[in-house]
Amino acid sequence: MCVNKNKKSAYMKYPIDTLIMINNCEWRVAEFRMGRGREWVYTLSFEDTDGSFETMRLNETAIGKIMLTNSQGEELFKVSEEALA
Repeated sequence: MCVNKNKKSAYMKYPIDTLIMINNCEWRVAEFRMGRGREWVYTLSFEDTDGSFETMRLNETAIGKIMLTNSQGEELFKVSEEALA
């Protein structure tokens, strides 16, 4: 059983540091918040090889649809052990 001290994350689908594959790039869940309409909005972060960062914000529905359209048969997302600690 996973015990998370952050009460807020107990209700979200993707905890902090979850890795999500989008266009063959690993995007990390860097932040989450309750958006308008009482839905979770996630800030995803991608670090380029030169150390620069790109970010984007998606809701759970958008992340789910992206994962459904992934046709490469790859692992869609994974949760790091630190995210569950």
